[in-house]
Amino acid sequence: MKKILLPLLACGVALPMSGITSADQLDDLYGIANRPSYIKHYEPTKDGDVMLNPYLQVGTKEFPAVLDPSRPIYNYVITPEGGVALIEEAPHPYGRAYPEGFYRPEDRSIRKPGTVENFGHVSANAGGPARISGEIINSKEGKCWLVNNKSGRYSKRNLDRTPQQLFNAFNLIKSVVDPNGQPFCESAIYLVAYAPDYISKALRQSPDLVYENPKTKKNAHILLTPGKPIPQFAIPEYQHINLDAVGSGGGDGGAAAAAAAAKAKATSVKGKTTYNDDPS
Repeated sequence: MKKILLPLLACGVALPMSGITSADQLDDLYGIANRPSYIKHYEPTKDGDVMLNPYLQVGTKEFPAVLDPSRPIYNYVITPEGGVALIEEAPHPYGRAYPEGFYRPEDRSIRKPGTVENFGHVSANAGGPARISGEIINSKEGKCWLVNNKSGRYSKRNLDRTPQQLFNAFNLIKSVVDPNGQPFCESAIYLVAYAPDYISKALRQSPDLVYENPKTKKNAHILLTPGKPIPQFAIPEYQHINLDAVGSGGGDGGAAAAAAAAKAKATSVKGKTTYNDDPS
C-alpha cells in the first residue's frame, strides 16, 4: 500500500536536549549550529514554511528513536540543542518524479529512472539551524547501520565539520537511537567530499584514505573507529565584517562598504550559500 504523506509544518517544535547546556561545549562537540546552505524549490509551502518530515523521530536516552532494518537509509541532524533528529528519505508531496532519470550537475551524478524528490535534512528541523549531519545507511555488506557526514546543507563547506565531530555525533547517535536488532557498524565514515577544504586537502594525502571503489576512486573517506586515533584539525576562525572599519551610509562610502562586505563574506564562507551539492 502506498504511503500517504501528510504536510506537517513548522509550528514551534521544541527538540529535547542531550543534557549538555553549554553552547560552547556543543559547538566543540558537534560544530556551530548553522543555517542550511539552501532550501529546495519544493520544500516550503506557499507561506514559506519548510515542511517537517512526517516520519520525524527525536531520540533521547529515555525514549530512543528506532531504526527499521527493512528501510535502506535514514538522514540524521544534530540539533542546536545537541539532540538527534532522525528522518526517512520519503517522497515529498510537492516534489517531482523523473521517469527517465536525469543528470544532476551539482554533484555530477546520473539519477536512475524513477527518481523522485524526497524530504531532505531540512525536514528534520523545519529548515532551521543544525550542527554536523549526515546519513545512517543500512549496510547490506556488513549487516549493520553505517553513519557518515553526508549532508550538503549542514556538513559540507562549514569550516568546523571535523572527523572528531562526526565521531562525537556517532557516539551520541548510538546512545539515543535503537538499532532494532541490527548493530551499528564498528566505524563511522568521514566522507572527504563533505569536508571543508582545508581538511579535504589534508586527508587526500593521508595513508588512511580509502575508497568505496578503488578503481574509480569513488567516495574517498577515512574510517573513525573507537579506540583508534582520530585526525585532529585546528578550526580556522570565522571572519566577521567590521562595519566601523569599512564605513557606512550612502554615496561612495556606502558603495565601498558594500564591496568590502561582499569581499569579506566571500572569503569567510567560500560560496557556501550558493553551492547546491546534495539531494538532502
